Amino acid sequence: MLCEELELLEGQFDEIVTALEDPTLTDDQRKALEKTYAELSHIIKDHQKAGHKGSPCFEE
Repeated sequence: MLCEELELLEGQFDEIVTALEDPTLTDDQRKALEKTYAELSHIIKDHQKAGHKGSPCFEE
């Protein structure tokens, strides 16, 4: 089971992936979403490794 914080982060990540599929995005919008995508990806990985007072976040 995912922790609540990881669930929220992954929900935001999914929203960004969906937004990136929009063919009407401007270059600036796409770049901003791609930047957020990369940042959120790192935040999720960091949380999984040590998101609970230095302990890993386990998902089953």
